[in-house]
Amino acid sequence: MNAEGQAGEPFDQAQDRPLGLPRGSVRSLMSLGVVLAAGAIAGFLLVQDSSADLTKIVVGGWIAALGNVIGFYFGARTGG
Repeated sequence: MNAEGQAGEPFDQAQDRPLGLPRGSVRSLMSLGVVLAAGAIAGFLLVQDSSADLTKIVVGGWIAALGNVIGFYFGARTGG
C-alpha cells in the first residue's frame, strides 16, 4: 500500500500487462497448463498399456526433461 492507502500500481501500468493480471500470472498459468496436460497424457498412456515401448519412452523423456528444468532452476539460483 502506498501513502494514500491505495494498493498496487497506476491503472495505466496495469493495462500494459497481459490480461491485466499481476506480473508472472500468465506465465504461471501457462506452466500449470503444460504440466497438467503432460500429466494427463502420461496418465492416459499408463492406464492404456503401461508396458508399451511408447509409454516408456514418453514418460521417461518427460521425467528427464523435468529433471533438467529443476536442475537448471536451482543451479541458476545458486549463482555459482
